[in-house]
Formats: sequence, C-alpha cells, structure tokens
Amino acid sequence: MPPVPTALLDAGRALALGEPLKALGLVGRVETPLGLTLRGIAYAQMGDLDLAKLALERAIALSSDARSRARARAALVEIALSAGDPAPAAQAARASAKELARLGDTRNAVMMRLVLARAEVLLGRLDEARRVVEEVLATKLTPDLDALAWLAQAEIAVRAVATTNARAALSRARRALEGAPNQLLARALVALEQELSHPIARVLRGGALRGADLFAVEDFSRGEHLLVDACRRLAIGGRVTIPLVRRPALFELLLLLARAWPASVPRDELAANAFAARRVNASHRARLRVEIGRLRKVMEGLGAEPVATSDGYVLDSKREVVVLLPPSDDEAARVALLLGDGAAWSARSLAEHAGVSLRTAQRALGALVESGAAVRTGKGKDLRYHRPGTPIASRMLLLGLVPRP
Repeated sequence: MPPVPTALLDAGRALALGEPLKALGLVGRVETPLGLTLRGIAYAQMGDLDLAKLALERAIALSSDARSRARARAALVEIALSAGDPAPAAQAARASAKELARLGDTRNAVMMRLVLARAEVLLGRLDEARRVVEEVLATKLTPDLDALAWLAQAEIAVRAVATTNARAALSRARRALEGAPNQLLARALVALEQELSHPIARVLRGGALRGADLFAVEDFSRGEHLLVDACRRLAIGGRVTIPLVRRPALFELLLLLARAWPASVPRDELAANAFAARRVNASHRARLRVEIGRLRKVMEGLGAEPVATSDGYVLDSKREVVVLLPPSDDEAARVALLLGDGAAWSARSLAEHAGVSLRTAQRALGALVESGAAVRTGKGKDLRYHRPGTPIASRMLLLGLVPRP
C-alpha cells in the first residue's frame, strides 16, 4: 500500500479535532478514495450534507478496498439519519456496525453503534438506545469515543427527564474530552448543559406561576407531589403514573381541579370548560357526574380523588398538587414541548398528545419547521417531525478514519 500523503494525514487529524474547514483546505481537490472520504466528512461536519453525499458516493465507486468502502458507507448512513426517516437509518446503522466489525474496524463499528443509538432516540425507543450505549461504555474506549458515548448517554437521560443522570454523564464526557480535545464535541456538550437549565415549561404551585427547567420537572416527577402534567397529559403521584392522552375529557376535568386546588370548582364551570359548552344544561350536568365517576376510578393509586362539595367538586389529595404547563398557552408551544423527547412524531400523534385538532397541529408544525425549531422527515404516511436537537454522533465518523502513519 502506498504511503498516505502528509496533507491527508493532517486533514484527518484536523477533522478529529473538529476543524472541518481546515481539513477541507488540506484535502483540496484530491480525487483518491481517501481524499474524497475526508472531503465528504468535512462537508458533513460543516452541515452541507448534499456535497458530503456526492463525495462519499464517489469514494465508494473509486475504491477497491473493502474497509474503505465500508467506512464511506458508514458515513452515508449517518447523513441519511440526519436527513431522513430514522427507521431505515437504524437498520442501516446496525448492518454497518456488523460489517465494520467483521472487517476488523472495531473503532468505526463502535461509532455506528452510537449512530444506531441516535436513531433509536429519534424513534422514541429510549430503553433500546440506553441499552446500546451501555454496551458501548462497557468496552474499553479511547478518550474521544468515551466522550462521545457519555454525550449519547446524557442526551438519552435528557429525553427521559432524568436530569441528574444527564448532568453526571456530561461531567464524564467533559473529563474524557480533556484527553481528546474536539471542538464539535465540546460545542455539543455546552449545548446540552445549557438545555438542562433552560426553562422549558411553567409550574403552577400554591397559586404562583414560574418557569421550570428540566431539573424542576424531574423533581416534581419524583412522586412526592401530585403532578398534573399538561405537557405530557399525565398524572404522577407516589410510584403511580396515569397517562390520560386518550382520555381528553377526564384530563381536562383533572387539570381544572388541579389548577383550582385546594379550592373547589363549580359544577357548571367544570362542565362548560371540559365539554366546550357555551350554555350548560341538564345533559351536561349528567355527563359531568358520569365523567367525575370515571376520573375517580382512573385516579385510584394516586392518593387523590375528586370529591363533591356543596356547589361543585374539589380535588382531595394527600400530596401537594402541582401543575406543569407549556411555556405559553398557544398551540405551537404545546406541540414544540412534545418534540423535546427526541422521538419522531406524526402530526396525528402530536395533535392527540397536545390536545389540539389535527389541523391545528399541522399549522403549528409548519410554523416550527419554518422557524427551524422542528425538522420534517419522510413522506406520506411516513411523514414525521422531530426537533433538531444535538446529534448524538455529532457527525464524527472520521475519528476512526484518520490514517495511521
């Protein structure tokens, strides 16, 4: 095998430090498979995925080395994940990891396992993503891969609202980066750290409304309070979590009672708001009695229940009642908050969970995509939305491609 030109060696090292612009200048117009691969990943790190794809596809076409082709295909898998549906990308990442391992490229096989974890996050399969990353962390890693894996663990913890675990993972990532400085990974770490302390919702407690970051959401979700979560449309008390996404009338009644706690809410006010009734009649009052009974049954185990008073109902709770609300009352805010879990959502699912009509959800999603706060992937029945977020893999596949002198 002929020696690798010094310029390409230097370009590889620049990319490993997170300096794609410098790497691109060093590669120049070299048309060898390695030069094209380096150029393609430099473009990917800079965000130009179309040019990256063209360079990598040409590298595959020109290369006669199985390992070089596998590496370029691995880079294309990550580009596909950034630009398309995560389901086929997950399948491709799994296959790519096996191919690289079979060819003896353990380092890039690990990288593709982390790309697979990112795809699982976007699919909303956090347990599977966590399992993949824990398997990677159980192996002996170089400092840069160690940092990348801990960043992946931190992002999974953020999506699961396990903020304390996320902070611990970020600390491990920061220590690993001390032994392998990299600008892209350092920026990803700072972005996640800022996300932890950024207000994402509002908390109503004791009649006072204030902003809440992920630490506050985690704290109120521990079960010590009765949390009525209007963002995820569920209730948490003790060790019991009651999802009410598919019971909109019951959730609306619970939310009205929780917002008024410890005061009672008049019957007609409950019926008017829960059933969107302009004028409450006997039929609405009869339905209210039925729905209150259903709510009482659903709430078994929470240590709380709706109790009749002289003029309405009150939420009787053994724990202090806290209400978690979206950052604002408009539909786009509710939809945007749901996208924060990292999953790829359909418009219909978002509408259902946010408690809005499909048309309203589509309008809100259109505005979020236009502003850059959401990403649209797939087509037709596979059309999905997710937030841009901090990519787990950070387009760092070149870390394993740096040629050894």
